[in-house]
Amino acid sequence: MKKTLIALAALGAMAGAAQAQSTVTIYGLLDANIGSYKTNQVNAAATAISGISQSKIDSGGLNGSRWGIRLKEDIGGGMSVVGNLESGFSIDTGAQGQGALFGRRANVGISSGFGTVTLGRNSSSYDDVSADHAMMGATLFDPSNTNNGFTTAQAGAIGTLAGNAVLLNHGVNGSGAHVTWVGFNTRFNNSVKYVSPNFGGFTGSFMYAFGEDKTTTVGASNSTSANLRYANGPLLISGGYQSEGATRTATAKPALTNTLLNVSYDFGVAKVGFGANRAKFKDVTTTFRTGVAHELAAQKEYSLSVAVPLGATTLSAGYARSKGDDLGSSTGWGVQALYSLSKRTTLYVGGVSTKNYENVAANTMVIAPTSNITRTTTYAAGIRHTF
Repeated sequence: MKKTLIALAALGAMAGAAQAQSTVTIYGLLDANIGSYKTNQVNAAATAISGISQSKIDSGGLNGSRWGIRLKEDIGGGMSVVGNLESGFSIDTGAQGQGALFGRRANVGISSGFGTVTLGRNSSSYDDVSADHAMMGATLFDPSNTNNGFTTAQAGAIGTLAGNAVLLNHGVNGSGAHVTWVGFNTRFNNSVKYVSPNFGGFTGSFMYAFGEDKTTTVGASNSTSANLRYANGPLLISGGYQSEGATRTATAKPALTNTLLNVSYDFGVAKVGFGANRAKFKDVTTTFRTGVAHELAAQKEYSLSVAVPLGATTLSAGYARSKGDDLGSSTGWGVQALYSLSKRTTLYVGGVSTKNYENVAANTMVIAPTSNITRTTTYAAGIRHTF
């Protein structure tokens, strides 16, 4: 009997050790808000004003609602097998997000002292640092709002349909309102991603996505993304680059590139951030401004924001601008207040307003009477809970 008990105890210890080596974590985030969305537009001739105002309950004011499963198995030698499945959804309707069951993330890979490599659907390395400048955290109220917008499918369409160029200028966020900066893809299918360990405050990442649309006449529309970040105490400096390949033709390889530099500093009483981005479309032509077909000029984008902590409350404000010869210009401001109701629950309220000057014809100068002017204003209040 004594030997049996010892054997059972040993088996139990072994089972416990095996269980400790493998972990499965279920997590999620619920974010809902009620707000007012208003859009006014003045036509190119300044002879008509159209507008719409709507009150609605929406999802994802601070972050997109989601649930996920995170996996990790220790296989020895300082190495682990890791995996992540993450599904987005709209909490106001229950609808599936991103057009796929695990549209936010679906990957598996190996993690070690040399870094982490994952295969599957990954967030882009550029997206990982895209909000480092935003003290508002790339929320609904952040005027740069770089986490929402443009898709490679739209890029391919715009390569042949110059009339859709307004989409290039602003992207479109989840509420259907224009945002200030040019948008970008935040996730890529069929990708391999590497994330380095921390070397004295320095980290880096690289992602490559196989377009998998190669034909006998054209190459695949591959995409690349990279970042480098330095974080030391109150100082954060990061940079990101992304090239999104769109559907190619025999003569053109359309792509959207974004090059970003972020700087932020925490003074204790306030945290300040600045971001500068350059968005450029390659092999995408237009006749705007000159009346003659030419490649779209780059958009130069800037953002300045500040966050002030006041106990359980954090107040933030930001300003953003985007300007280019062909796509017109945009300016926007935003304010928000966060209140930590508990460790996992946050109440929020805020507002954001953007003004977009969109070129509509050849020989049109930026912010000229012959440009459409659109102002979009949003006010909302909501609740976010994590689990």
